[in-house]
Amino acid sequence: MASALLAAPSLVSAFVGTSGATFTNDGASFYFAGTNAYYLMTQTQENVQSILSESAGLNLPVIRTWLFNSGNTDVFFQSCNSGAMEINDDAETGLGRIDYVIQQAAENNVKLIFALTNNWPDFGGMDDYVQCLGGSNHDEFYTNADVVNSFKEYITHVLERTNELTGVKYKDDPTIFGWELANEPRCGGSGLPTSDSCGPDITTAWVDEISSHIKSIDSNHLVGIGDEGFFNRAGESEYEYNGGTGMDFDATIALSSIDFGTFHMYPEHWTKDNEEWPIKWINDHAASQESAGKPVILEEYGLAEKSLRTTLYPAWHAAIEEQNVAADAFWQISVPCNENLDDFAICPSDENIDTLVATHASNMLAKN
Repeated sequence: MASALLAAPSLVSAFVGTSGATFTNDGASFYFAGTNAYYLMTQTQENVQSILSESAGLNLPVIRTWLFNSGNTDVFFQSCNSGAMEINDDAETGLGRIDYVIQQAAENNVKLIFALTNNWPDFGGMDDYVQCLGGSNHDEFYTNADVVNSFKEYITHVLERTNELTGVKYKDDPTIFGWELANEPRCGGSGLPTSDSCGPDITTAWVDEISSHIKSIDSNHLVGIGDEGFFNRAGESEYEYNGGTGMDFDATIALSSIDFGTFHMYPEHWTKDNEEWPIKWINDHAASQESAGKPVILEEYGLAEKSLRTTLYPAWHAAIEEQNVAADAFWQISVPCNENLDDFAICPSDENIDTLVATHASNMLAKN
């Protein structure tokens, strides 16, 4: 059943929609387990083909990846020049590389979620905008009018870009699942300092402004945030629940211009226990999904300690399936196989691939 669902040509010929707390594709429900492969933008064409083919073979019909790069690599989509962020459309070094990624995703019946900037310095992101336009604090990305307008200009350029290989504008291509405003936005980053004035009201207003800008150009695609799902609830002491990050999951998912919620989960890195806390985190977001009436994706999760994965991943997957979380995407598939890609990399050749990935992926598609 799962393979037949994945093989259906409608997967990339129709835009993803929503029906209450469920994603839809071509009129049917679209539960899925996907993956991340942030590095698609820098890969050879052969590797791009392999990543997409391997993902499809594992019944992972959605990949989340980066559509930003102003970092120190031979590939760059933007660079700072005389106080302005200039866009690079070159086919070899710039946005033209994404044309091939989208074309090959369609060939492999895989949809793409694109994050449009980064809270962190990797491959450039918010701090690059702020520094280029003369700011000094990380959170000026949300409030400095020149920075906000520069980011909007990049978004407009991307949405209006015509794929040179397919002739289809990005905003009109159903291969794209949707847009995310940023990877893990917070008041603070790991580069520039944070001002004393940033808080959930600031970030929520920014989410509203940027998501509304996307919607004003692109009426076809879903829009999410790409945030870690941190709550802002009175009386809570935990950093992940009390607004300490400057984010407010319940407020942002309620915005009319946001179509789906996102949350991440790294219990080791967040100094949580690996068993009870993750289930609570999943259940709490499932409850928010129900309350908001919008689908939610656990779009990043992982354990660095490999020996724990075969026990804990299935437990997490069971919670996702039982709570009807709309979708999830582990961090991250590694093709070609390189377990040193980062602490969480999973290779398709892993002897435990069924336990870690494939069984859950089939279970999610079987819900459709």
